[in-house]
Amino acid sequence: MVTLEGTYSFDAPQDVVWAAVQDPHVLSQVLPGCERLEQVGENEYEGEINIRIGPVQGNFAGTVRLSDIQPPNSYKLELEGQGRPGYVKGAGDLRLESRDNGKTILSYTGEAQLSGRIASVGQRLMDSSARSITRQGLDSLDKQIQARLQPAPTPAATPAISIPAAKPVSPAPALPPPSTAEVGLNVAKDVATDLLADFEKQYSPRDVAILLAAFAAIVWMWRMLFEKGGK
Repeated sequence: MVTLEGTYSFDAPQDVVWAAVQDPHVLSQVLPGCERLEQVGENEYEGEINIRIGPVQGNFAGTVRLSDIQPPNSYKLELEGQGRPGYVKGAGDLRLESRDNGKTILSYTGEAQLSGRIASVGQRLMDSSARSITRQGLDSLDKQIQARLQPAPTPAATPAISIPAAKPVSPAPALPPPSTAEVGLNVAKDVATDLLADFEKQYSPRDVAILLAAFAAIVWMWRMLFEKGGK
């Protein structure tokens, strides 16, 4: 069982954030590891995502259904997915709240049940990975929203003899989605940070310093051996 709960602040009006979290094109660009997401019915989507948690990596294909939609404030979602790593089923809530300073606060809660190989990953690693993937997705969503808020470029002055201009194209986020390797690296960093924080709670600063020094020495020795072997 994986449980998620948190908030995220967007420097954008609530209607803009709401439009983004309802747009499958935007979501496909911000969901870490998402390879496909398309609407197949009213408030129903199908997609495919490639994720890695610890030693387990693979593709999940599944569906996402939205319900109890209260524009532009909240909705509930249910998801089911399966693939070689296992099976996942979950549900959650998303809520937006506008603030007087022009910001929008997104609050989310959710739970997911897992089975198969992915369920064999330790609970600590699972929780840290889930938080990291969620944070990366929200950071990417913020970048897409900020790109949407950028003003359109000012057109050049019309010459005396004008040439028919091309039809205007509505602005759309053009930011590339994060790669699977990038997402995996960020997850590994976040997991290591969480583990180090736990270690610091149990041991003295001297023990932590010794551990970090030993780790640095191992990395240095490995690098020297690698460079020597490559000559």
